[in-house]
Amino acid sequence: MFNRFILTATAVTWALCATQATGQQSSIPLEDAASKRRAEQDAGARSLIEAEKKRPRLAGYWQVATPIAVLTATDGKTPPLNAAGRKLYEQRRAAKKSGPNPDPMDTCTPPGSPRAMIVNQPFLLTQTPKKVTFFMQTRHVIRHVYLDGPLKAPTGDGRMSLWEGTSSGFWDEGTLVVQTGDFNGVQWLDDSGLPQSPDMLVTERFKRIDASIMEAVISFEDPKYYARPWSARVVFRALPATTLLVEEQCAEKLLEVPLVEYAPPKP
Repeated sequence: MFNRFILTATAVTWALCATQATGQQSSIPLEDAASKRRAEQDAGARSLIEAEKKRPRLAGYWQVATPIAVLTATDGKTPPLNAAGRKLYEQRRAAKKSGPNPDPMDTCTPPGSPRAMIVNQPFLLTQTPKKVTFFMQTRHVIRHVYLDGPLKAPTGDGRMSLWEGTSSGFWDEGTLVVQTGDFNGVQWLDDSGLPQSPDMLVTERFKRIDASIMEAVISFEDPKYYARPWSARVVFRALPATTLLVEEQCAEKLLEVPLVEYAPPKP
């Protein structure tokens, strides 16, 4: 009996020791796993912070700080038109003085790019990792900027629909760089009639200056109408999140008598 008690006690002791040893051994990998998870979480947080520095939030409602009727270069001078550009520009200015405004926007066509942003109308900018989109109040234009590679533009008759061209972009540190081409060449760059050919390349560099200000430096390359590349600077101010992009009634411009609700019939 005594011997059996000693054997049982010994067995229990060994079992307790084994259990404690096993518990101690199993706690080591659990602690290591927890430390590893914490390290991964810290690394992920740092990565997000770095990504945020390189891709700041531009999304929100914006409007040009001062409406721009006539674009000027960053040096304050008139854009460097070549002979063909000056000829077309002067023709447009003369036509505006002598008769109905020949500006395509006066017939309710899309404003073109970047003209849609410099008129006195708000727009909504949204962003995802692969695309930035501009929703304009002006003519309700929607402009997509793809960040995962340039688009293949349509050719022939399909190109006539590209008032805004096709856009692709990328992030350069804290600046969104947007390159746009493949225009139809019909639209004006501003109210004064600065020309834009189908071969124009527009490069916009959007940078948020602070919570309420965003800057865009816009470069134009178009050897058909300009002697050399040139740039303009545009400043936008942030609008409240409650901003609404209201419906326009541009089509009424095309009617002999504007359509007014409850208007009496003609005699």
